[in-house]
Amino acid sequence: MIHQQSRVSILVSLLLCVAAHAQVPPAAPKSSEELTTGNISGRVVNESGQPLAGAALFVRALNSGIAVRSTTADAEGNFRVNGLDAGLYIVSANSAAYTTTPADPTAPPTYYRIGDSVRLELVRGGIITGAVTNALGEPLIDVRVRAIMVRDAKGEILKMPALGYREDQTDDRGIYRIYGLLPGAYLLAAGAFGFSSGMVGPYDLDVPTYAPSSTRDNAAEVSVRGGEESTADIRYRGEPGHTVSGTVKLAGTGGATITVTPAGNSFIAIGNTFVTPGGRGFAFNGLADGDYDVLAQEFLNSQTGGISVQLISEPRRITIKGANVTGIELVTRPLPSLSGRIVLESSKVPECQAKRPPLLAETLIRLQRHEKDVEKDRSTYRRTFMSSASPDQNGEFVLSNLMAGRYQFEPRFYARYWYLRSITLGTATAKSQKTDAASTWTVLKIGEQLSNVTITLAGGAASVRGRSVVADPPAARAVYLLPAEPDKADDVLRYFVADIAADGAFAFNNLPPGRYWALAQSTDPQTATLAKLRQPEAATARVKLRRTPEAQKSEIQLKPCQNLTDYQLNK
Repeated sequence: MIHQQSRVSILVSLLLCVAAHAQVPPAAPKSSEELTTGNISGRVVNESGQPLAGAALFVRALNSGIAVRSTTADAEGNFRVNGLDAGLYIVSANSAAYTTTPADPTAPPTYYRIGDSVRLELVRGGIITGAVTNALGEPLIDVRVRAIMVRDAKGEILKMPALGYREDQTDDRGIYRIYGLLPGAYLLAAGAFGFSSGMVGPYDLDVPTYAPSSTRDNAAEVSVRGGEESTADIRYRGEPGHTVSGTVKLAGTGGATITVTPAGNSFIAIGNTFVTPGGRGFAFNGLADGDYDVLAQEFLNSQTGGISVQLISEPRRITIKGANVTGIELVTRPLPSLSGRIVLESSKVPECQAKRPPLLAETLIRLQRHEKDVEKDRSTYRRTFMSSASPDQNGEFVLSNLMAGRYQFEPRFYARYWYLRSITLGTATAKSQKTDAASTWTVLKIGEQLSNVTITLAGGAASVRGRSVVADPPAARAVYLLPAEPDKADDVLRYFVADIAADGAFAFNNLPPGRYWALAQSTDPQTATLAKLRQPEAATARVKLRRTPEAQKSEIQLKPCQNLTDYQLNK
């Protein structure tokens, strides 16, 4: 079971590493003469900007059916991966004793395209070492010690699950040493960590002991800084624990992963185990009295060679109070999925002819989950693995393994003279029977397979670049573009917002042609980003913006494919 858990930890660590490296500055728009094959190059450095020679680089297309490409950084930390087809790519790196700071899970990921240059920064990992002894001060040998991150370098509680724990076993002196740790605060625990009954170690039935010699409730946090070593000795308590056991009703033949977490704190997995079809079920040992959640996760291989279908069970809440808990039965159910297509509508305006349309391979359909649903569902394994997808050559796309809840569509594409016209849900030919998915939340239920989403991109987009000239402007300030035509007032895709730089500059791209009001004002948290501005909850705020007195607004008339530069906003 040790090997199985290691594979799970490594896999999840790689997933987090990939996600972290996707959070990088967005790629700049390319010229209209787009390449269909090319390379992605860049440099890998440490936190001081020094090159990391020999760092391993990985380039993976958003389309997971394409194999991962890899290379090694040279003596100056430079790298280049050639022969890449047009598409969206994630670039990641690793180097011994180094790590990468996890990205903000609420921030949208950014992907690279061929021709882009990437700068990746790895941070020297910290170290925690110490001795594990018994009540007599004698060293304990072959005790597993786990470092559990609970706060980031800023002292804030983690916003994403602390998966892929770092751990080590004590040597013949009772010494452990865990390296490559992200800066932050950690709990150190020695013991079996609730793993399956197949383990036969001498400490597998004991409740884990947290440094210095505590239960989890009063454990001491250990501070870790990059490149520095911290010490945390553990006096092992040797308290016998309890067992939680049960079975899983499987839908397929691949088995399932079972995890147990503290109730209400599912960011921390106490234990993982694996159940095979026809097996005797699962069991977790060494659990202290308290409340826990038990969850099953199963994958079914895709019949078409695509992404595997993920199934999960509802978390089963259990209470341990001086005795074992047995007879738990978990039933997995498929996660929701959503499918649809991208439609391209060219402009017939003469000024827009010969303008390059979006490449489907470089188009991204992303779903943003309602933040309140995310807050309610923080389970380690109940994460949205496939919240982004790229369409195939026919414009068809599928988003699989989503969590139940409310979603907002955020399509992304690279084509200067195109804009997002509409997002609809439904197959009916009559517009009245279709749902405007741009202005409402799309609700997905567990096991639901929602289809017939149509995202229409249209040619003829305009752009605006200008400067806001205001004496003594407030620190947080933005420019809003609001539809001036009355019949466009309810079209959320006609509302835009852009930050104003320190020098007053601002820019808008991919704008539908038409009449707009330009308004500069202090940033409102409810409308500070484009996604928030277009959410259903911002309807009142949008009405308020349009009702701003005429004296504070400037009107802009944008023609198809017009590039308005040096625009000056004085109000």
